[in-house]
Amino acid sequence: MLIGKFQHENGVYVGSIQTVAGGSQTVRIATTDLTGIDYLVTQAGTGIELGVAWNKISKEKGTKYVSVKLDSPFLPAPAWCSLFEQKDGTYNLVWNRPDPTKSKKTEQAAPEQAAA
Repeated sequence: MLIGKFQHENGVYVGSIQTVAGGSQTVRIATTDLTGIDYLVTQAGTGIELGVAWNKISKEKGTKYVSVKLDSPFLPAPAWCSLFEQKDGTYNLVWNRPDPTKSKKTEQAAPEQAAA
C-alpha cells in the first residue's frame, strides 16, 4: 500500500505520509552518524523523531531501497515500510500489511509446542 511520496535532495528524502486521520504529515529521512542506523525519520519543521531507516538491497533483483521503521507513541505497533525509487526519480514509501493468517498460525503452533 502506497503511504507516501518523496523527493531526494542533497542526501535527504523529503515528502509526505498519509495519516490515519486522513491528513498528511511532512517527513524528512536524513542521514545520521548514529551507530547501526543510516537515517533518522523526523517530522519536518519540528524535528520530532518518527523512526529510523537503513539502506538495503533486495535479494531477488538486487534493487537498492531504504527500509524504514516508523515507530511512534501514536502508532499501536511499529510499521515497517520500504522507500523505492521510481522511474521518474521520485520515491514511493510502501507499507505491506502483515498477513494475519501467518500470525494466527504462529499463535496456534505456540500452545502445541508448549504442551509437547
